[in-house]
Amino acid sequence: MPIREEPVVVRNSRILGGRPIFRGTRVQVEMLFENLAEGYSVDEIIESFPTLDKDDLRAVLLQACEALKRSAPDITPEHEPEAVAHARVLR
Repeated sequence: MPIREEPVVVRNSRILGGRPIFRGTRVQVEMLFENLAEGYSVDEIIESFPTLDKDDLRAVLLQACEALKRSAPDITPEHEPEAVAHARVLR
């Protein structure tokens, strides 16, 4: 599934104090991650929040994944050769 170009998560200072929400709703995006962390499935979340679109939820998860990959800190020790670090991951 390709990442959507249009924003799925938006902010409006006049809606919920500018907290990130799903476009066209008053549903806060943090609700998705909190519910997933509690063990709810995407289908169960959609059932509880019928204004949400399953494709939008998937898009947000993909966008969050990409953002995490871009922002993850590099913790490679300065003096460790790349081959050693790679070998350690493969174990």
